[in-house]
Amino acid sequence: MNSYRIKYLNHKGFTLIELVVVVLLVAILAATVLPKFLSSNGFEEYTYKAEVITKLRAIQLRAMQQTDDSMCHVILVVESALGIPDNCIDLTNGWLSDTTSVVIDPQHSVSFDVSGGDYSFIFDGWGRPSCSACLITILGESTLTVTIESEGYIHEN
Repeated sequence: MNSYRIKYLNHKGFTLIELVVVVLLVAILAATVLPKFLSSNGFEEYTYKAEVITKLRAIQLRAMQQTDDSMCHVILVVESALGIPDNCIDLTNGWLSDTTSVVIDPQHSVSFDVSGGDYSFIFDGWGRPSCSACLITILGESTLTVTIESEGYIHEN
């Protein structure tokens, strides 16, 4: 009996069944998890969605704090950018600055949905948009929507 214990304690290593199970588990994990790390799978859209919400809320706060008519609070949405334009009269003249605009990197396969053409809206002194419920759609591998409610609440759908 004592020699059996010594023999059992000296026996080190894994059985063939244990090795096969570990290899199968690693293969299953590699097949399911690895593709998520190698492709964007809509991560760009989520990044732009968060940036759009942040910029819209900043522009909305600016409109509520600066209620005089000398400041431009028009938000222009085109296929590759969203934000306050340089000139409120000529909305095709470029963007004011990076602090009030979201410009899509040409290397990214993301765009804003402007199927009805370029459009613009404005926030009033109470932070409410001029449209009843503005929808900004971000197109890419995934389709995401940012909504500005008529009361001024900005959220994702």
